[in-house]
Amino acid sequence: MALDFDDVLESVGSYGSYQRWLIGAVFVPISFFAAVTMNLMLFQVVEPDHWCYVPEPTNTTLTKEEWKALTIPRNLESNTYHKCAMYGVEWSDNNHTTYAITNETRECSSGWEHDASQFSATVATSFGWVCERARYSHHVLSVTMAGNTVGTFFLPLIADKYLGRKKVFFLSLAIHVVFTISYIWVSHIGLHLALRFFQGLSFETYYLMPYIIVLEMIPPEKRAVATMYSFVSWTLGMCFTALVAWLLPQWQYLAFLSCVPSIVGFLYWRYLPESPRWLLSKGQLQQCSDILMEVARVNGTTKVSGQHLESDLRDLMLTQPQAVPLTHACAYPKLRLRAVLLFIMAYCMFVVYGVLMLGINVMPSNYFLSHFILSASELPSNVLGWLITHYLGRRFMCFITYLLAAVFAVVATYCVHDEWLLMSVVAMVKLLATQGLYVVFLMASEIFPTPIRTSGYGITIVFGMLAMVVSPYILHSTFGPAFQYWVMVVLSLVSLLASIFLPETLGLPLPQTFQEAEDLGAGRPFTAWVHHWNQHKYPPHASSRPNACCPEELDELTTKKL
Repeated sequence: MALDFDDVLESVGSYGSYQRWLIGAVFVPISFFAAVTMNLMLFQVVEPDHWCYVPEPTNTTLTKEEWKALTIPRNLESNTYHKCAMYGVEWSDNNHTTYAITNETRECSSGWEHDASQFSATVATSFGWVCERARYSHHVLSVTMAGNTVGTFFLPLIADKYLGRKKVFFLSLAIHVVFTISYIWVSHIGLHLALRFFQGLSFETYYLMPYIIVLEMIPPEKRAVATMYSFVSWTLGMCFTALVAWLLPQWQYLAFLSCVPSIVGFLYWRYLPESPRWLLSKGQLQQCSDILMEVARVNGTTKVSGQHLESDLRDLMLTQPQAVPLTHACAYPKLRLRAVLLFIMAYCMFVVYGVLMLGINVMPSNYFLSHFILSASELPSNVLGWLITHYLGRRFMCFITYLLAAVFAVVATYCVHDEWLLMSVVAMVKLLATQGLYVVFLMASEIFPTPIRTSGYGITIVFGMLAMVVSPYILHSTFGPAFQYWVMVVLSLVSLLASIFLPETLGLPLPQTFQEAEDLGAGRPFTAWVHHWNQHKYPPHASSRPNACCPEELDELTTKKL
């Protein structure tokens, strides 16, 4: 009898050709295009430089720039044209040939003009969401993230309890396509925001479902590198988005383009497997066995037979809690505490990351270059994240990352008046914030047991999406340019404190039951630095094995199965 699912997986090949194909041909492309899909939204809501439109006199010799200088007041502090005011223009005839300009400033009465050197059209310029309506663009970002929050909460729950990871993935693709195509034609603010909310339901789930499937089909020592592949492809997708937006600086085209990966994603219907761990937890032994036999065939494993495999799965099924609600985790004090700490860390790091991701405005003289630099700065964090977590451990990764993030955020407060210096420091903070999210994502997949892994992971991200809802308002606050960086300092230190109480999961198998999750990290005290070279001294605790779960739980589960 196999001791746990990882032993079954090892018997068919835990990291062979099948898993490498799944990562390279499915997981990495989906991560890449998920990043493109989500980041294209940022360029749709950019608010370019704008000023009041003042009708020009007929038969004039003035250039547009000269007329602008005559009719638009300047801001004395920044020496820039006012965005929302104009001088009064009195016309002496109906032909607009004779005029007088007064010193009285007025609100824009004939609409606005905008700087089209970077964008031919954005949502703000198309619908007139500027000046007193500029908050609408911020609302678009916040409402989309609110939809993302709701979707990331409910869709993983549906995946865990009813449909599985695969079906919910394709459901999220359909949601994105339907509501994206819908909002392109809608200018009414209420309806537009409603459609943006429903479109946002799919964002994180689009990425999350393949991620969970992959992590549930690879051995413990490969989880960190798989997460690195995901983050690298996501970062490359963000960099690619800057190029796409530069080539197509028109928001409707960008919205249409964001649907293409989702439509193409339906081609994976025949090739993306359901998670065999989820099938086992639902008692679907035949489907689970069929997938594992396919894994064995592709990996060239010939020693395993379908009969023995089903026998092992049937034995394992007796230890799998079925139809267990997420709230059941509250009965386990350590698991409950770890979940809360992960939620706090996710919230803090997503606030930091959200403000930095929206920091496309850090260098408004070139939005595309700004986005590319801030995106490319994440690439080293992906490799560093894997190296540190794989060799030095998850807890060490948390400590060094959150501490340095706080330090560089403090430095940023002294660089707010130097565009290029600020860009360099902010790039370092974004690198560290990405590392901080890397370890949160990795530990969320390792701490929750299989029956609630997707929903637990999803709720971790839900707290992150709640943070993204407030990020636009922190970025555009009225407390001065350094305010956002002081917020980052506080949140980084909070994450550091929260990470102290999480277990070191380096090299441990994924918990299959609640009791395994409760015992995770037993025998690895905080005072012990567990790393790649000494992890053999801290093996999985005996009680974390399925055949050592508490007698009451095993008796109850056996009765349910029989």
